[in-house]
Amino acid sequence: MTGQNDIELEISNQCGRLLSIVIIYYNSALLSRLLQRYEATGNTRGLEFLKRMSPVAWQHIFLNGHYTFITEGKEIDLDAMIDGLTLSSG
Repeated sequence: MTGQNDIELEISNQCGRLLSIVIIYYNSALLSRLLQRYEATGNTRGLEFLKRMSPVAWQHIFLNGHYTFITEGKEIDLDAMIDGLTLSSG
């Protein structure tokens, strides 16, 4: 349910916009790190692959569900995430 009145509907719409912005920022941060890595290593295949990527994509994010975020004071290490990525041969 998105809202029972105009104010609740507006809040729901603004929450959706905020979520979209967060997803685009997250994707942009990951793609930027990949770009830096591929440029530093001269990975032309990876650079060509990145040209076809969009930070607006969200297929890898499951939007239906209940999430609990507990940071325990730790920040997400995007560089460690990137270190674990490899291009598939397909």
